[in-house]
Amino acid sequence: MQDTSFISLLELAEIHTHLGFSVSPTMLWEIAHNQGLKLPTKNYFEFEKLVTMYESKGYEEYLMLFDLTEKIQSSPEALFLATETAVSSAYRKNNITTLELRFNPILRSRNGERDLDHLIVFAVQGMERAMLKYPVRAGLILMMDRRFTVRENEIIVEKAIKYRNRGIIGVDLAGPIQRTEASKIFHPKDILSCVRHARKYGLGVTVHTGETTSTEEMWDVVTDLVPDRIGHGIACVADEKLMAVLKKKRIVLETCPTSNLHTKALKSIEHMREMYKILVSHDVPFTINTDGPEMQRISLRGEYQMLFSHNILTKKDLIEANKLAHRASFIKKGSHI
Repeated sequence: MQDTSFISLLELAEIHTHLGFSVSPTMLWEIAHNQGLKLPTKNYFEFEKLVTMYESKGYEEYLMLFDLTEKIQSSPEALFLATETAVSSAYRKNNITTLELRFNPILRSRNGERDLDHLIVFAVQGMERAMLKYPVRAGLILMMDRRFTVRENEIIVEKAIKYRNRGIIGVDLAGPIQRTEASKIFHPKDILSCVRHARKYGLGVTVHTGETTSTEEMWDVVTDLVPDRIGHGIACVADEKLMAVLKKKRIVLETCPTSNLHTKALKSIEHMREMYKILVSHDVPFTINTDGPEMQRISLRGEYQMLFSHNILTKKDLIEANKLAHRASFIKKGSHI
Protein backbone atom coordinates (compact mmCIF):
# COMPACT_ATOMS: atom_id res chain seq x y z
CA MET A 1 0.00 0.00 0.00
CA GLN A 2 1.56 3.24 -1.12
CA ASP A 3 1.68 6.21 1.23
CA THR A 4 -0.55 8.96 -0.17
CA SER A 5 -0.21 11.26 2.86
CA PHE A 6 1.71 13.84 0.79
CA ILE A 7 -1.49 14.57 -1.13
CA SER A 8 -3.26 15.87 1.96
CA LEU A 9 -0.49 18.44 2.42
CA LEU A 10 -0.92 19.95 -1.04
CA GLU A 11 -2.82 23.16 -1.60
CA LEU A 12 -4.65 21.96 -4.68
CA ALA A 13 -5.69 23.85 -7.79
CA GLU A 14 -8.65 22.86 -9.95
CA ILE A 15 -8.98 24.64 -13.29
CA HIS A 16 -11.55 22.47 -15.07
CA THR A 17 -14.83 21.99 -13.27
CA HIS A 18 -18.36 22.80 -14.40
CA LEU A 19 -20.60 24.73 -12.04
CA GLY A 20 -23.55 22.53 -12.93
CA PHE A 21 -21.72 19.50 -11.56
CA SER A 22 -19.98 21.12 -8.59
CA VAL A 23 -23.07 21.40 -6.39
CA SER A 24 -24.31 18.41 -4.41
CA PRO A 25 -27.57 16.67 -5.39
CA THR A 26 -28.96 17.69 -2.00
CA MET A 27 -28.31 21.36 -2.69
CA LEU A 28 -29.67 21.07 -6.24
CA TRP A 29 -32.82 19.47 -4.84
CA GLU A 30 -33.25 22.32 -2.33
CA ILE A 31 -32.58 25.02 -4.94
CA ALA A 32 -35.09 23.47 -7.34
CA HIS A 33 -37.84 23.27 -4.73
CA ASN A 34 -37.14 26.77 -3.44
CA GLN A 35 -37.83 28.01 -6.99
CA GLY A 36 -40.93 25.88 -7.37
CA LEU A 37 -39.47 23.97 -10.32
CA LYS A 38 -41.17 20.81 -11.49
CA LEU A 39 -38.58 18.04 -11.51
CA PRO A 40 -38.69 14.77 -13.49
CA THR A 41 -39.33 12.87 -10.25
CA LYS A 42 -40.66 13.57 -6.76
CA ASN A 43 -38.36 10.93 -5.29
CA TYR A 44 -35.06 12.42 -4.08
CA PHE A 45 -33.12 9.19 -4.52
CA GLU A 46 -34.27 8.88 -8.13
CA PHE A 47 -33.35 12.54 -8.64
CA GLU A 48 -29.88 11.96 -7.22
CA LYS A 49 -29.27 9.32 -9.88
CA LEU A 50 -30.33 11.78 -12.59
CA VAL A 51 -27.56 14.25 -11.71
CA THR A 52 -24.71 11.89 -10.84
CA MET A 53 -22.72 9.21 -12.64
CA TYR A 54 -23.44 5.71 -11.37
CA GLU A 55 -22.47 4.04 -14.62
CA SER A 56 -20.57 4.92 -17.77
CA LYS A 57 -22.47 6.77 -20.47
CA GLY A 58 -21.75 7.75 -24.04
CA TYR A 59 -20.52 11.31 -24.44
CA GLU A 60 -23.75 12.72 -25.87
CA GLU A 61 -25.86 10.98 -23.22
CA TYR A 62 -23.50 12.26 -20.53
CA LEU A 63 -23.94 15.86 -21.71
CA MET A 64 -27.70 15.54 -21.32
CA LEU A 65 -27.15 15.54 -17.55
CA PHE A 66 -26.30 19.22 -17.91
CA ASP A 67 -29.81 19.99 -19.14
CA LEU A 68 -31.31 19.37 -15.71
CA THR A 69 -28.62 21.06 -13.63
CA GLU A 70 -28.70 24.11 -15.91
CA LYS A 71 -32.46 24.33 -15.52
CA ILE A 72 -32.13 24.23 -11.73
CA GLN A 73 -29.39 26.89 -11.77
CA SER A 74 -31.45 29.21 -13.95
CA SER A 75 -32.11 32.10 -11.60
CA PRO A 76 -29.82 34.74 -10.10
CA GLU A 77 -30.44 33.41 -6.60
CA ALA A 78 -29.70 29.84 -7.66
CA LEU A 79 -26.40 30.88 -9.23
CA PHE A 80 -25.44 32.81 -6.11
CA LEU A 81 -25.97 29.72 -3.96
CA ALA A 82 -24.27 27.47 -6.49
CA THR A 83 -21.03 29.45 -6.72
CA GLU A 84 -20.89 30.15 -2.99
CA THR A 85 -21.39 26.46 -2.22
CA ALA A 86 -18.96 25.21 -4.87
CA VAL A 87 -16.10 27.47 -3.76
CA SER A 88 -16.67 26.86 -0.05
CA SER A 89 -16.93 23.09 -0.48
CA ALA A 90 -13.80 22.94 -2.63
CA TYR A 91 -11.73 24.46 0.16
CA ARG A 92 -13.31 22.59 3.06
CA LYS A 93 -13.28 19.15 1.43
CA ASN A 94 -10.10 19.25 -0.63
CA ASN A 95 -7.97 22.22 0.44
CA ILE A 96 -8.39 23.72 -3.03
CA THR A 97 -6.98 27.22 -2.86
CA THR A 98 -7.14 28.01 -6.60
CA LEU A 99 -10.48 27.24 -8.23
CA GLU A 100 -11.97 28.05 -11.62
CA LEU A 101 -15.64 27.35 -12.26
CA ARG A 102 -17.21 27.46 -15.71
CA PHE A 103 -20.79 27.85 -16.84
CA ASN A 104 -22.92 29.02 -19.75
CA PRO A 105 -25.23 31.92 -18.82
CA ILE A 106 -27.37 31.67 -21.99
CA LEU A 107 -28.24 28.04 -21.20
CA ARG A 108 -29.45 29.26 -17.79
CA SER A 109 -31.59 32.09 -19.16
CA ARG A 110 -34.75 29.98 -19.67
CA ASN A 111 -34.85 30.77 -23.38
CA GLY A 112 -34.22 34.46 -22.84
CA GLU A 113 -36.56 34.99 -19.88
CA ARG A 114 -33.67 35.64 -17.50
CA ASP A 115 -31.39 38.65 -17.90
CA LEU A 116 -27.81 37.53 -18.50
CA ASP A 117 -26.30 40.38 -16.49
CA HIS A 118 -28.32 39.40 -13.44
CA LEU A 119 -27.25 35.77 -13.77
CA ILE A 120 -23.57 36.65 -14.10
CA VAL A 121 -23.47 39.28 -11.35
CA PHE A 122 -25.20 37.01 -8.82
CA ALA A 123 -22.79 34.18 -9.70
CA VAL A 124 -19.87 36.54 -9.11
CA GLN A 125 -21.34 37.71 -5.81
CA GLY A 126 -21.75 34.15 -4.57
CA MET A 127 -18.12 33.46 -5.42
CA GLU A 128 -17.02 36.67 -3.69
CA ARG A 129 -18.95 35.75 -0.56
CA ALA A 130 -17.22 32.38 -0.39
CA MET A 131 -13.81 34.06 -0.80
CA LEU A 132 -14.59 36.27 2.18
CA LYS A 133 -14.92 33.12 4.27
CA TYR A 134 -12.07 31.00 2.93
CA PRO A 135 -8.54 31.64 1.56
CA VAL A 136 -9.43 30.68 -2.00
CA ARG A 137 -8.54 32.43 -5.26
CA ALA A 138 -11.55 31.78 -7.47
CA GLY A 139 -12.68 32.88 -10.90
CA LEU A 140 -15.45 32.20 -13.43
CA ILE A 141 -15.14 31.14 -17.06
CA LEU A 142 -18.06 31.83 -19.40
CA MET A 143 -18.74 29.15 -21.97
CA MET A 144 -19.53 29.38 -25.65
CA ASP A 145 -21.35 26.45 -27.26
CA ARG A 146 -21.09 24.44 -30.48
CA ARG A 147 -24.88 24.69 -30.92
CA PHE A 148 -24.93 28.50 -30.78
CA THR A 149 -25.02 30.99 -33.59
CA VAL A 150 -21.98 33.19 -34.03
CA ARG A 151 -23.93 36.06 -32.49
CA GLU A 152 -24.82 34.05 -29.38
CA ASN A 153 -21.17 33.15 -28.85
CA GLU A 154 -20.22 36.79 -29.39
CA ILE A 155 -22.64 37.75 -26.60
CA ILE A 156 -20.89 35.31 -24.24
CA VAL A 157 -17.55 36.97 -24.96
CA GLU A 158 -19.02 40.47 -24.62
CA LYS A 159 -20.35 39.59 -21.17
CA ALA A 160 -17.01 38.09 -20.17
CA ILE A 161 -15.27 41.32 -21.20
CA LYS A 162 -17.84 43.44 -19.38
CA TYR A 163 -17.24 41.62 -16.09
CA ARG A 164 -13.53 40.88 -16.47
CA ASN A 165 -12.77 43.12 -13.49
CA ARG A 166 -15.40 41.42 -11.34
CA GLY A 167 -14.15 37.85 -11.46
CA ILE A 168 -14.77 36.64 -15.01
CA ILE A 169 -11.35 35.34 -16.03
CA GLY A 170 -11.78 33.58 -19.35
CA VAL A 171 -13.92 31.97 -22.04
CA ASP A 172 -14.39 28.36 -23.09
CA LEU A 173 -16.06 26.37 -25.84
CA ALA A 174 -18.04 23.20 -25.15
CA GLY A 175 -21.32 21.52 -26.05
CA PRO A 176 -22.67 18.43 -27.81
CA ILE A 177 -21.20 17.34 -31.11
CA GLN A 178 -24.13 15.44 -32.64
CA ARG A 179 -27.26 16.82 -30.98
CA THR A 180 -28.15 19.60 -33.44
CA GLU A 181 -27.42 20.43 -37.04
CA ALA A 182 -25.39 23.44 -35.91
CA SER A 183 -23.21 21.31 -33.64
CA LYS A 184 -22.65 18.75 -36.39
CA ILE A 185 -21.20 21.34 -38.78
CA PHE A 186 -19.34 23.41 -36.16
CA HIS A 187 -15.72 24.26 -36.95
CA PRO A 188 -13.23 25.90 -34.57
CA LYS A 189 -12.73 28.78 -37.04
CA ASP A 190 -16.37 29.74 -36.39
CA ILE A 191 -15.31 31.31 -33.08
CA LEU A 192 -11.98 32.77 -34.20
CA SER A 193 -13.23 36.36 -33.99
CA CYS A 194 -14.67 35.65 -30.54
CA VAL A 195 -11.38 34.25 -29.30
CA ARG A 196 -9.41 37.19 -30.68
CA HIS A 197 -11.81 39.65 -29.05
CA ALA A 198 -11.55 37.89 -25.67
CA ARG A 199 -7.77 37.77 -25.83
CA LYS A 200 -7.60 41.48 -26.72
CA TYR A 201 -9.07 42.23 -23.30
CA GLY A 202 -6.78 39.89 -21.38
CA LEU A 203 -9.16 36.97 -20.91
CA GLY A 204 -7.85 33.43 -20.83
CA VAL A 205 -8.95 31.05 -23.59
CA THR A 206 -9.63 27.33 -23.20
CA VAL A 207 -11.41 24.97 -25.60
CA HIS A 208 -13.02 21.56 -25.12
CA THR A 209 -11.48 19.31 -27.78
CA GLY A 210 -9.79 15.96 -28.08
CA GLU A 211 -12.07 14.31 -25.55
CA THR A 212 -14.26 12.47 -28.02
CA THR A 213 -13.41 14.63 -31.02
CA SER A 214 -10.50 13.70 -33.27
CA THR A 215 -6.90 14.81 -33.47
CA GLU A 216 -7.94 16.54 -36.70
CA GLU A 217 -10.12 18.95 -34.74
CA MET A 218 -7.39 19.36 -32.14
CA TRP A 219 -5.03 20.44 -34.92
CA ASP A 220 -7.59 23.00 -36.07
CA VAL A 221 -8.00 24.32 -32.53
CA VAL A 222 -4.26 24.53 -31.91
CA THR A 223 -3.52 26.06 -35.33
CA ASP A 224 -6.44 28.48 -35.70
CA LEU A 225 -7.36 29.42 -32.12
CA VAL A 226 -4.06 28.82 -30.26
CA PRO A 227 -5.78 28.57 -26.86
CA ASP A 228 -3.92 28.91 -23.57
CA ARG A 229 -5.37 25.59 -22.46
CA ILE A 230 -7.38 22.68 -23.81
CA GLY A 231 -10.20 20.93 -21.96
CA HIS A 232 -9.37 17.19 -21.87
CA GLY A 233 -7.31 16.91 -25.08
CA ILE A 234 -6.33 13.29 -24.52
CA ALA A 235 -6.73 12.39 -28.20
CA CYS A 236 -3.32 13.99 -28.78
CA VAL A 237 -1.52 10.86 -27.56
CA ALA A 238 -2.18 9.32 -30.99
CA ASP A 239 -0.19 12.04 -32.76
CA GLU A 240 3.45 12.70 -31.87
CA LYS A 241 3.63 15.84 -34.01
CA LEU A 242 0.60 17.30 -32.24
CA MET A 243 2.12 16.55 -28.84
CA ALA A 244 5.31 18.29 -29.95
CA VAL A 245 3.31 21.40 -30.85
CA LEU A 246 1.50 21.35 -27.48
CA LYS A 247 4.87 21.10 -25.75
CA LYS A 248 6.43 23.88 -27.83
CA LYS A 249 3.51 26.27 -27.43
CA ARG A 250 3.00 25.26 -23.78
CA ILE A 251 -0.69 24.68 -24.32
CA VAL A 252 -1.86 23.08 -21.07
CA LEU A 253 -4.20 20.10 -21.07
CA GLU A 254 -6.94 20.09 -18.41
CA THR A 255 -7.19 16.31 -17.99
CA CYS A 256 -10.13 14.78 -16.10
CA PRO A 257 -9.31 11.09 -15.52
CA THR A 258 -12.44 9.69 -13.87
CA SER A 259 -14.72 11.74 -16.11
CA ASN A 260 -12.99 10.23 -19.16
CA LEU A 261 -13.64 6.76 -17.78
CA HIS A 262 -17.29 7.61 -17.23
CA THR A 263 -17.75 8.90 -20.78
CA LYS A 264 -15.78 5.96 -22.24
CA ALA A 265 -13.14 8.28 -23.67
CA LEU A 266 -10.80 6.04 -21.69
CA LYS A 267 -11.64 2.33 -21.73
CA SER A 268 -9.96 1.23 -18.49
CA ILE A 269 -7.39 2.01 -15.81
CA GLU A 270 -4.81 0.36 -18.04
CA HIS A 271 -5.78 2.64 -20.92
CA MET A 272 -5.50 5.62 -18.56
CA ARG A 273 -2.05 4.50 -17.42
CA GLU A 274 -0.85 4.27 -21.00
CA MET A 275 -2.33 7.67 -21.88
CA TYR A 276 -0.56 9.47 -19.02
CA LYS A 277 2.65 7.57 -19.72
CA ILE A 278 2.66 8.97 -23.26
CA LEU A 279 1.91 12.53 -22.07
CA VAL A 280 4.75 12.38 -19.54
CA SER A 281 7.24 10.86 -21.99
CA HIS A 282 6.50 13.59 -24.54
CA ASP A 283 6.59 16.37 -21.93
CA VAL A 284 3.06 17.54 -22.75
CA PRO A 285 1.93 19.97 -20.01
CA PHE A 286 -1.14 18.68 -18.18
CA THR A 287 -3.15 19.24 -15.02
CA ILE A 288 -5.50 17.01 -13.00
CA ASN A 289 -9.17 17.96 -12.59
CA THR A 290 -12.56 16.44 -11.76
CA ASP A 291 -14.78 17.99 -14.47
CA GLY A 292 -17.42 18.23 -11.73
CA PRO A 293 -16.84 16.51 -8.38
CA GLU A 294 -20.43 16.07 -7.26
CA MET A 295 -21.71 14.65 -10.53
CA GLN A 296 -18.69 12.36 -10.90
CA ARG A 297 -19.02 11.32 -7.23
CA ILE A 298 -15.33 11.98 -6.65
CA SER A 299 -13.02 14.62 -5.21
CA LEU A 300 -9.89 16.25 -6.58
CA ARG A 301 -7.86 14.74 -3.75
CA GLY A 302 -9.42 11.39 -4.61
CA GLU A 303 -8.28 11.79 -8.21
CA TYR A 304 -4.70 12.33 -7.07
CA GLN A 305 -4.90 9.33 -4.76
CA MET A 306 -6.32 7.12 -7.49
CA LEU A 307 -3.62 8.10 -9.97
CA PHE A 308 -0.88 7.46 -7.42
CA SER A 309 -2.29 4.23 -5.96
CA HIS A 310 -2.71 2.67 -9.43
CA ASN A 311 0.86 3.60 -10.39
CA ILE A 312 -0.43 5.85 -13.16
CA LEU A 313 1.52 8.92 -12.05
CA THR A 314 4.39 9.30 -9.58
CA LYS A 315 4.55 11.62 -6.60
CA LYS A 316 6.77 13.94 -8.65
CA ASP A 317 4.31 13.90 -11.59
CA LEU A 318 1.39 14.81 -9.33
CA ILE A 319 3.20 17.59 -7.50
CA GLU A 320 4.31 19.06 -10.84
CA ALA A 321 0.77 18.83 -12.26
CA ASN A 322 -0.58 20.69 -9.24
CA LYS A 323 2.09 23.39 -9.48
CA LEU A 324 1.28 23.80 -13.16
CA ALA A 325 -2.44 24.15 -12.40
CA HIS A 326 -1.69 27.05 -10.04
CA ARG A 327 0.57 28.69 -12.66
CA ALA A 328 -1.77 28.06 -15.60
CA SER A 329 -4.80 29.50 -13.85
CA PHE A 330 -6.40 32.49 -15.53
CA ILE A 331 -6.85 34.13 -12.13
CA LYS A 332 -4.50 37.08 -11.94
CA LYS A 333 -2.22 37.37 -8.96
CA GLY A 334 -3.58 39.69 -6.32
CA SER A 335 -7.18 39.20 -7.51
CA HIS A 336 -8.23 37.48 -4.28
CA ILE A 337 -10.45 39.81 -2.26
